[in-house]
Amino acid sequence: EFVTHLVPRSAFEAFANNEILQIVIFSVFFGAAAASFGPKAQTVIDWVEQVSHVMLKVTGFVMALAPIAVFAAMASIVTTQGLGILMIYGKFMGQFYLGILLLWVLLGIAGFIFLGPRVGRLINLIREPILLAFSTASSEAAYPKTLEQLERFGASKKIT
Repeated sequence: EFVTHLVPRSAFEAFANNEILQIVIFSVFFGAAAASFGPKAQTVIDWVEQVSHVMLKVTGFVMALAPIAVFAAMASIVTTQGLGILMIYGKFMGQFYLGILLLWVLLGIAGFIFLGPRVGRLINLIREPILLAFSTASSEAAYPKTLEQLERFGASKKIT
């Protein structure tokens, strides 16, 4: 069943159902087919690139409107559940941040094991992209800056 699940019945169905593995398989075949056409496929490649820029702009709009949507959702929940629900959410957020803190401590220890004292410089370089990714809940927004900072740290372009 796993192998049959790899191949999408329809690319649109894979996108609509957020089937990441199927989307990756489709993308690999699409890219290979486009590459086989050579320069004749440039129009399609340019179109796909423009669509990706449009989708990133749509993502930016959604991220800009997200605080309003969250406020509306919270207002709705408070009106139906009462103010006590905020205490439950507060406990959840506290546990979440504690988990994130523990993860960072473990990552720092692992980084120190592999990089030694240079881990401090790496953390300093990627601090801004990490804060951006955390505050927007979107690694996509921070990805270009992260790659730039990793190259400044000394990671080869092949790795990044």
